[in-house]
Amino acid sequence: MADDFLKRLPRRLWTRVLGEPSWIKYFGDFRARERYGLIQRANYLYGMLRAADVAKYWRKQNVTVIEFGVASGGGLLNMIGLAPMIEQETGIKLRIVGFDTGQGLPSVEGYKDHPELWNPGDFATQDRETLMRLVAGRAEMIWGDITDTIGPFTESIHSSAPLGFISVDVDIYSATAVALRCLGGPPENYNPGISMYFDDVSFFFANDWAGELAAISEFNNVHELRKIGHDRSLSGRPIVSATWYSKMYVCHVLDHEIRRRPRDREQLNIEDHFEYMAARYLI
Repeated sequence: MADDFLKRLPRRLWTRVLGEPSWIKYFGDFRARERYGLIQRANYLYGMLRAADVAKYWRKQNVTVIEFGVASGGGLLNMIGLAPMIEQETGIKLRIVGFDTGQGLPSVEGYKDHPELWNPGDFATQDRETLMRLVAGRAEMIWGDITDTIGPFTESIHSSAPLGFISVDVDIYSATAVALRCLGGPPENYNPGISMYFDDVSFFFANDWAGELAAISEFNNVHELRKIGHDRSLSGRPIVSATWYSKMYVCHVLDHEIRRRPRDREQLNIEDHFEYMAARYLI
């Protein structure tokens, strides 16, 4: 018992002076550092890791993750950098796909597109040639008007690599509404719950009648068995007030096979069920 106390003493002293996050930063494993938000672009890491964990629970070996609105490529390159860590942790291979016009925002029309904030041409790709060189072989980049590209892409999604995470950073309502069409394919082509990040939902002018929030609301109104709601699992994390938490959503694929009948497993008591869920990173 004395030895155990001595082993704990350095950490107790460290955390008393510098705090628990500091200890986790230097000594924590990958999962601990992710939960404390200590790895760059924590929102993307969370969504991609969720995608891999859910795919693994669904007995898949691959999963697809998307960024709508690549702009100059910071987010997409970060996804590429995070992928090897997630693949090593989970054993799930990630297919990474980026979408952008390359020319910035398209036409901004009416109050729904937040013309008080955005102009056509905002956020154009600065150096497309360099970006493509950095992305080559590590992600797919789909250029062009999303109205033209979303259909063929959606048809390319396959159950062998179901869609598991989507970052939506296209700013305006019209582009967001089109991007969400990727969720309209056969249920087996998706994780039963798809992690989603919406970048533009928490500024002063954000409201349910314009922008990304309006697109979410309208998607829910027209889809009986596909519903987008807030991610309700983040409140239990050690950092309780990260600004990106409120931007995380889940598309619930309610017509998915795994959500229509119980899984074939032995019965569990309360304690064992919690352990079953925790071991699969589903809580």
